[in-house]
Amino acid sequence: NMTPDEYANQRANDLRAKEYYDMIALNEGVKSKVYKDSKGNRTIGIGFNLEDANNKKILKKEGIDINELLKGRELNKKEIKVLYNHSLIQAFNDANKFDKNFAKRPEPVKKAIVDMSFNLGLTKLNKFKKMREGLEANDYSTAADEMVDSEWYNQVKSRGPRTVGLMRSAAR
Repeated sequence: NMTPDEYANQRANDLRAKEYYDMIALNEGVKSKVYKDSKGNRTIGIGFNLEDANNKKILKKEGIDINELLKGRELNKKEIKVLYNHSLIQAFNDANKFDKNFAKRPEPVKKAIVDMSFNLGLTKLNKFKKMREGLEANDYSTAADEMVDSEWYNQVKSRGPRTVGLMRSAAR
């Protein structure tokens, strides 16, 4: 049995998890069959890159045969969620590495950084040096401007304005 406080915390965490899922599912799309992403990488689920060596290990650990997927097997909802959860944990870990003050940021800023991290990975996210400088100065407007002034912004279509909007909302 949970105390009222524990129950409230659990509900808040569940709501936060749903907000992240909804945001990333909207931005990445949810596909049960293998498709090629904008860079030509074979991908499945919610942006789960099948070319990534670490992701191949995750598939093996979860008992999902990559060869079956490549032959057309569809993921079920549970499998999509399991792979998404692995990717989300990685995105949060990368966000913390990218921004040393990540944990103290306003929630919309955290969401923007996690969304970019989910999409780009740490190596590409680390190229956003001026965005990081804006974050270090707690200047979310500059951070947002630097997001707009990038190749990423032009590639991600409607995702860019949504993610930038999260960053800008903390500047007000």
